[in-house]
Amino acid sequence: MNRRDLLKFIATATGASFVCSPAMAVWQTQPALTAVKDAGLSENTVALITELCETVIPRTDTPGAKEAGLPAFFIGMLRDCYTAEQQALMEAGFNHIDVRSQQQFGKPFVALTQSQKTALASELDAEALAFNRGEQTAWKGDEYEGLPHYFTLYKQLMIFGFFTSKVGATEVLRFSEVPGDYRDIPYKKGDKAWMTVWPL
Repeated sequence: MNRRDLLKFIATATGASFVCSPAMAVWQTQPALTAVKDAGLSENTVALITELCETVIPRTDTPGAKEAGLPAFFIGMLRDCYTAEQQALMEAGFNHIDVRSQQQFGKPFVALTQSQKTALASELDAEALAFNRGEQTAWKGDEYEGLPHYFTLYKQLMIFGFFTSKVGATEVLRFSEVPGDYRDIPYKKGDKAWMTVWPL
């Protein structure tokens, strides 16, 4: 799976074009992102981001978001690569998730059981797709005209961050240090996708 295919996959999965396209430079040396401690987020928000990342990309028989370092990447990208308006939308979304969590389960997101976290994340994902199609949803987004649902931004960033991390690219996808030319790839059901092109 190359960068272009990855971005197409993200757009298809989230129902919206990738918002942070200027930041796309996969597997190249990049300046350090803003550290979590310098991001100006509350401890609760950092914990919410961490649990949300792991809920969307959990550990199964392969590593999950936490093992890939996704929460810190998510926070650094949020601060360094999104516009002020996009950041405001994403931060409003963190508050909205906790409001929804309190309404449905009587406690904040980080205190939910794993099944409750998964149920709420799935609900938000479905809502985001509907919102992006122009349907009426619980999230109104009135102050953020022209932007997708906040969960769409989260999911795009999580997918991109995870599958371009060393863990995601080499332990979840297949990676070759010396990729070869393009050719038809024999596929068996259950095979991992390639991070790089088919090796020689």
